[in-house]
Amino acid sequence: MRKRTLSREIALQALYQLEVRGDEIIKEIDSFCRKQAKEAEISDFAIMLVKGCFPAIKEIDKKIISISENWDLHRMAVIDRNVLRLACYELLYMSDIPPKVSINEAIDLAKKYSTEKSGLFVNGVLDKVYSRYVKNGEEDQDGTSGLEEKVNLKIGKRSGGDLHIHTDYSDGTASPEEVVEEALRLNLQTIAITDHDSIDAIEIAQTFCNRKGINIIPAVELSSYYCPADIHILGYFIDIKNSALLGKLAELRLERIERIKKITKKLNNLGVNINPQEVFDIAGKGSPGRMHVAEALCKRGYCSNIRESFRRYLADKCPAYVPKMTLMLADAIKLINSSGGISVYSHPGTTKRDELIPKMVEYGLQGIEVYYPTHLPDDIERYLQLAKKYDLLVTGGSDYHGERRSFIKLGGITVDDGIVEKIKERHDNMVGMLSCNK
Repeated sequence: MRKRTLSREIALQALYQLEVRGDEIIKEIDSFCRKQAKEAEISDFAIMLVKGCFPAIKEIDKKIISISENWDLHRMAVIDRNVLRLACYELLYMSDIPPKVSINEAIDLAKKYSTEKSGLFVNGVLDKVYSRYVKNGEEDQDGTSGLEEKVNLKIGKRSGGDLHIHTDYSDGTASPEEVVEEALRLNLQTIAITDHDSIDAIEIAQTFCNRKGINIIPAVELSSYYCPADIHILGYFIDIKNSALLGKLAELRLERIERIKKITKKLNNLGVNINPQEVFDIAGKGSPGRMHVAEALCKRGYCSNIRESFRRYLADKCPAYVPKMTLMLADAIKLINSSGGISVYSHPGTTKRDELIPKMVEYGLQGIEVYYPTHLPDDIERYLQLAKKYDLLVTGGSDYHGERRSFIKLGGITVDDGIVEKIKERHDNMVGMLSCNK
């Protein structure tokens, strides 16, 4: 692999981290790039790209938006957005690099680290940027630069899906109606409401989706356990009337309520006067959890922020910690599959239990969430390979929680319509097989 190609891969990872973790980590970029590169020449070029691109992002974004009228930049997948920024920086500010080299390198990055159609998408955007801002400052009559692999952007056409969204029926802050309205604004074709251990928002969201012409996948995110830690399993196209599923979710909700009572009792013993009803009021319609306790602690002035609430009282091994009753991993996968759903390993890059994937497949796992806000390009490549190895469906989504995670936007991670169709096709085939076996 060419040295500058390696540099661009490292620069992409760095830009991704800056967007996900915040610009306060810019001071860590030098050490990050040098750690990733084996040679100084590779790291030096990567550092130069990042430190040149980062302060120019606002201006670069304006140019990308200008050739994408009625198309929200923040609806792009995080990887695609930063591939474009990196390439645009080269096109606009590094005249010593041939434009075709910058564009071809960006296409290769997109193909390697993003979704199936990202290479064409990235090429189409960069082609227009080149035509308007680089090639004599004018567009050709057809709006293209004559480069190979052209693609016509269908601006305003509804497409793509965010398959990981939480509402105020679990630990999100947006109502189902607000989620649908935002999806409509972003031109999303498909959404999946994936509340924690709850399906209460789905029928409400379905009503609004039907009015707006948006597809909704009935879904859930189940908490499960495999020693020594929790693992979340997403379920897509579940039967929300399935009696076994409804019974287990009702049981889990009661356990959540009892857990809050135990946590607040421990807090009271520590001299922290929080009562369970305060927490339930904050949770509202949602399933009460530690996040709601953390907000109560902040509201009463015991802690200054959510992180402090967990660090002092609520995290594992802290004085007010109470373990949550969850399903065993095998049972969670089985429950989703038996309710007609497609079971998917949620945000594997955060739980870091890759060694369990073969066992999950034995349990009946059918997919893996490859595209996720905190997944680095290396993570994405690894999970794409694992999906291929074990014949797992590929999914992705923003894990939107509204104001509780304001840095994560609805539609911040999307998958293309082809991925949604593959999930639906697997579901339809599975339901057909279940019907034949009755």
